[in-house]
Amino acid sequence: MGASGGGVSVKIDSSKYELKQIVNDLIGSDFVQTDNYEDTRYPDKYFIVKTQDVITIYNSQFVEQFFKHQDISEIQNIIDYFQTPELIFAHERYDSGGTYSYSLIYNGKLKRQFRSLSYETTIDFGALEEVEIDWKNGEIKKFDLGDGEFETTIKNLNTGFECDEANLPQVILDQLQFDKLGFDDDDTKIIERAFFVKQVVSVNQTIENNQVTKDETKKSWWQIWK
Repeated sequence: MGASGGGVSVKIDSSKYELKQIVNDLIGSDFVQTDNYEDTRYPDKYFIVKTQDVITIYNSQFVEQFFKHQDISEIQNIIDYFQTPELIFAHERYDSGGTYSYSLIYNGKLKRQFRSLSYETTIDFGALEEVEIDWKNGEIKKFDLGDGEFETTIKNLNTGFECDEANLPQVILDQLQFDKLGFDDDDTKIIERAFFVKQVVSVNQTIENNQVTKDETKKSWWQIWK
């Protein structure tokens, strides 16, 4: 089973922000912390991770608003909340559906937006990132598979790495996340992380406000569904 989820990463001094306060201000005061491992593809389940210089909010519905339009009017409140950070990086990764997306907002300005749904490009807006240019200028090869089917591969002339055209959005997303956010398998960089769910109020049940510690899951901190 592949990775499945989306998030919004903010490049910022994270010491100025508390996870619970972010939830209260941007999501709602009726959300509480939980010690359960939640599926953030549901609208009422969030996962927030804080490193020294990146805060990432995982939730499929939350990230969707970053791909609705090629303007920032509907997400201006988020930009303002984080005081116009140097980078807001929205990203989607659904391996089973071949969906890979990224939206890059630099200093409050949308510079690049790309979305591939089921291996088909549906959004391609703005100036290409350097890693995209490297691949665009790569060496292209086409192979005849027979029965009218062809496979196209691209070789990055700078790195020597080669991949098939269909998987290129995933490769580019991986590289962008590593270069700009430091996404890797090093969990020691995590300062704090927690799941939040919408509070269900009942007479016989009280939801405990607990925090997930980094030792309670072996999954990479940025690939929460894999």
